[in-house]
Amino acid sequence: MRNSCLRFLNHRTHHHENLELPQRELILRLIKHIPEKHFRMVRYFGFLANRVVGTLLLKVKKALAQEEKKPVKVVTFSSLSQALLNTDPFKCILCGGKMVYQRVLYGLVTKDLVANAVEIARMRYVM
Repeated sequence: MRNSCLRFLNHRTHHHENLELPQRELILRLIKHIPEKHFRMVRYFGFLANRVVGTLLLKVKKALAQEEKKPVKVVTFSSLSQALLNTDPFKCILCGGKMVYQRVLYGLVTKDLVANAVEIARMRYVM
């Protein structure tokens, strides 16, 4: 009987490995993972079930004295710019109004953008 080669990801080592087995042994190992007909597979149950996870998970964490994780602060271009430059990047430097995204200017080199920054801000710069 011929040997068959099965390539799989070993989750312990995080590397792909090859397993050579006789065809019969390989088929028997694969068949173990096929559920019976009409067998209902459940991924989450108990306090992790989709219906109750929102309410029961908090109670379980409280009972286990686990700290709640604080939500991660979203870092955006605007917040980074405000922290670094102390100015709102979406506030117009000329009139103080809120700027709205209008369009993208493609193909401009950085030195051209810097040289024509005022004209671009006033929407007078045409390519």
